[in-house]
Amino acid sequence: MKRKICVLLCMAVALCMYGQGFFEKVDLGIDNFKYSKLDTNYIAPPQYKLMISVGNKNFWGRDNVHLPFSWNDPDIYDYCPGIEKYEKEKILAHSNQSSLNFRVSYKGFSVSYGFALNGNGNKKSFSLGSQGNAFGFNIGFERNSLSNAKFHDYRYLPIAYGLINEIYELGGIDRHFTIDEIAQYSVYHKQDLIDDELLGENDEWELDDIVRWYGNFYYAFNHRKFSMSAANYAQYIQKRSAGSFFVTGDVNYTRLKANNLFFIDDEDIAPDTTYCEKFKSFAIALGAGYGYNWTPNHGKFLLHGSIRPTVNVYSRMDYDNRFTTTDATGKKITGKTPREDELYPLYDHKMKLTFGGVARVAAVWNISPRFVVGTNLEYTIRDNRNSKDYRMYNSRLNFNAYAAMRFFKNKRRY
Repeated sequence: MKRKICVLLCMAVALCMYGQGFFEKVDLGIDNFKYSKLDTNYIAPPQYKLMISVGNKNFWGRDNVHLPFSWNDPDIYDYCPGIEKYEKEKILAHSNQSSLNFRVSYKGFSVSYGFALNGNGNKKSFSLGSQGNAFGFNIGFERNSLSNAKFHDYRYLPIAYGLINEIYELGGIDRHFTIDEIAQYSVYHKQDLIDDELLGENDEWELDDIVRWYGNFYYAFNHRKFSMSAANYAQYIQKRSAGSFFVTGDVNYTRLKANNLFFIDDEDIAPDTTYCEKFKSFAIALGAGYGYNWTPNHGKFLLHGSIRPTVNVYSRMDYDNRFTTTDATGKKITGKTPREDELYPLYDHKMKLTFGGVARVAAVWNISPRFVVGTNLEYTIRDNRNSKDYRMYNSRLNFNAYAAMRFFKNKRRY
């Protein structure tokens, strides 16, 4: 044991004596790769190579999920005039979360981690990326809290229409109700029970969370003079105003999980069963856009604006329904529920061409060579659909404010 400790101490001493020169060579190699083609009249790296930031990220999201189905009985359309417009159920979910984020960046390579300040404390996020001047990428994960949600359940409208108007014919109510008037009551609110005298099954349902995995990249054409990463947490210093066209790519996976959303009529499953539905969307999008950095005082203050429309080149929508129950011995049993005929459009995965985009504004103030503060506002739209109009429409608004300190001076000057 003592021999191992001596070996480790000798290695540590050697690293202290000779490692500094090795790391300096690595730094210079990174500099030559990242900075050699810059027009230093317009762009320069910061004087310090390590930056640690603390920020507050505020997230607002809207997730609209359209769930198409069909009534198998064609007579329903004659029996209930106007009912064809309700062949889509809807989940309307809002997300609202504030988180504390920590970011460490070394010459444009960064990693960040955040945890929620409101809602469920288990909501976390992380990202890993490289903010180069010509090329940059970012990959990450986030789980966001739901502030409210409601579900429009239209599958029971024919039954409700028949019952209510049968009461009218018997003289129990004083007028006929249209399908539109009845439909406005077919809304389940998150974690609320529908009164027995209203419509549909008396199911309690809830949405657990919104989970998103994402990855994106950009390539700026005018990268010798324009720095996208100067506005992305001040990875560069934009010394003069400039703009550039750029191309972008985006990979996104979104999962919305609901419990007890649909009433499953299966006599083989116990009545105390819990159902879990997962609505999943995966898409790859490509886009092009333009960004501009305006700096009136040689990089001390920067104001950035950019926009990039995107189009999906591949997308896939998935729906999965599983149950959890207990048998007579108390053992927990899980399984996949049988497909419901009226929900068959949820199982269609053919791609439908859709568009989206990202708009962004940011401000960075380099108070001193070592201290920087900044803020950015980003609005994202994604719209994924299959050929049967099973649709997941997401909109995101992110607002970030941060303060950062820089450490360890660069050996190379610009």
